[in-house]
Amino acid sequence: MSDEQKESYDIQAVLLEMREKYWQGLAEAEETPEEQLECLTFDLGGETFAFETVHAAEVIRIPRLVKIPKVQTHFVGVFNLRGVITAAVDIRPLLNLPQLQLSASARIIVVKSEGFLTGLLTETVREVAGLSASSLEHAVQSLSGGQREFIRGQLALNGAMVRLLDIQKLMAAPELRV
Repeated sequence: MSDEQKESYDIQAVLLEMREKYWQGLAEAEETPEEQLECLTFDLGGETFAFETVHAAEVIRIPRLVKIPKVQTHFVGVFNLRGVITAAVDIRPLLNLPQLQLSASARIIVVKSEGFLTGLLTETVREVAGLSASSLEHAVQSLSGGQREFIRGQLALNGAMVRLLDIQKLMAAPELRV
């Protein structure tokens, strides 16, 4: 190698550059990944809602519901879920939502809460989606008291506004106790 080539090839500079790239790569790798909430999305009253899938046991077609006399109107009946008598609840009145006619796409989301299962009547179940926890905004003040009480926040998903329900708080509501 000629003296000119030796001068252009400075091993110390190359090692220093490699070290800097290495540390920069480590710093980028250490950045925490964005927290995702795995949520079940569904429609109620023409709006889209979601709650975390850890609270959902299953989604079923609406079975034959047996009406129960002298209970609040949001209890639409009970059904047999593999030997377990389960209440079916329409939460639209609690959230001050219009009660649209149910179609063939209506489903019941079976929700696990403390010691019992409850079926939530929905107009449509959309999907299980990963929602970004960082994009969760506080619930808008213009929401009615009923909605604001049970909504953790809202965020955009595929161009639509999704309201994230606090399902534990909803299931613990006195209106849902028989």
